[in-house]
Amino acid sequence: MTWLDVLVAYWFLIAILLRVGIFAIFISSIDDFLIDCYYWVWRCKSKNEWRRSPYLPEFADELYEDEQQAIAIMIPAWHEAPVIQRMADYAARTYDYDNYHIFVGTYPNDPETQAEVDLVTAKYPNVHKVVTSKPGPTTKADCLNHIIAFITAMEARDEIHFSCIAYHDSEDMIHPLELRAFNRLVPQFDLVQLPVMPLARGWQDLIGNHYVDEFAEWHGKDMMVRQLLSGQVPSAGVGTAFSRKAIGLLSEMNGGVVFDTGTLTEDYEIGFRLHEVGAREMMLHYHVQFKNTPPAWFGRKGVHPMICVQAYFPNQWWTAIRQKSRWIVGIVFQGWQNIGWRGKPIIKYILMRDRKSVIAFPSVLLGYFIVLSVGFNWLHNEMNPNWWDFPALIGHQSVMWTLVGINFFFMCNRIVQRFIFTQRYYGFWQGLQAIPRMLVGNIVNVLAFFRAFSQVRSSNKTGRAVKWDKTCHDFPDLHGENK
Repeated sequence: MTWLDVLVAYWFLIAILLRVGIFAIFISSIDDFLIDCYYWVWRCKSKNEWRRSPYLPEFADELYEDEQQAIAIMIPAWHEAPVIQRMADYAARTYDYDNYHIFVGTYPNDPETQAEVDLVTAKYPNVHKVVTSKPGPTTKADCLNHIIAFITAMEARDEIHFSCIAYHDSEDMIHPLELRAFNRLVPQFDLVQLPVMPLARGWQDLIGNHYVDEFAEWHGKDMMVRQLLSGQVPSAGVGTAFSRKAIGLLSEMNGGVVFDTGTLTEDYEIGFRLHEVGAREMMLHYHVQFKNTPPAWFGRKGVHPMICVQAYFPNQWWTAIRQKSRWIVGIVFQGWQNIGWRGKPIIKYILMRDRKSVIAFPSVLLGYFIVLSVGFNWLHNEMNPNWWDFPALIGHQSVMWTLVGINFFFMCNRIVQRFIFTQRYYGFWQGLQAIPRMLVGNIVNVLAFFRAFSQVRSSNKTGRAVKWDKTCHDFPDLHGENK
């Protein structure tokens, strides 16, 4: 076999892969385009509902008239000494609400985090430290279960009843009105999820900022359509509030514990399990405005005009890949195993969307590989015009060529959608920067998928559970510098 035979075989393989990639991208793009169309039709009909939930008043002044029910906020913390004191202190000072308690879950073999939490508990009587019975690291679900047990014991001891239980992560910046919104919505709803709006870093921090673009579109559009279509909303793991009914239902489903310790993304599955038993769920979108004189915090730097959760996300290749591979393991592979494909047709469709990364991410990688191959062939022909020329991969009058044109339209639509939603929440310049950051996001997602696939494959062979990868967290310096 000569080198020319190898090239011919290689080019033939590229032609086959190209057709597979074109078709896979076409199917995935139709799915995304349908979601886009549904959202914009709803948006044209709904007027201002995308800005203000119909379940909350037009002006936030009315929220201050509600009787305050007791609310518990849970924060799991493993090796969070650099951030937990600032986060808990910020939350305790920022909540524009009185009847609440914060519970920080720590581990017996993490004295540094415990010491930082002790500083906050000494300052605020409504902040409590919880120490798990097992040394860390366990899982976020296990830590939350220990906090729930602590809350239950405190209720019996102090004759207090928490009507609403919420959770956050140790890097979260909370919104001052968060608890007043939960107070109004729970127990009307059994699960209330706030949008997550990542904090933007400097323009050069492409990895950290690609989360900005993705969450702006996910929580600004996709989750809204999901709720409109099915009434089902997944918990994001932060900024989620539960009614006591929901807590009781989860405990029954999980054999006496609220959170399932057998999955890396227990928060994602919670939304499905609660929806199956008739719980009401919602994704809150509420842009704050006051009719009368607003509180001192309104308009302050760092306070988002919408009630949401803000946080810094990983800004290094490896940490971002590790975090996203954990999401993929939990949502795609463990979700497939634990939830299956049960439910109404619309739920099955949503599950398909959540799991289509099994096809979508390899197709993206395949597309980049083909583009590079064609690019190298073109470059070589430019440098050596008399060299043997490869035949065209697809004919210009063929069906596949038509699909290429349609896919190009879908790609342009994706760029436009990403720009619109990023600039909506972060401004025009961030919207423009979101376009090149799509490449960065695709690379992270593809590498995270193959790492997740490798982890699951190894787990199936060895019988060992997939290891939980902890994400290192940053919390913004409230004096202006990012730590």
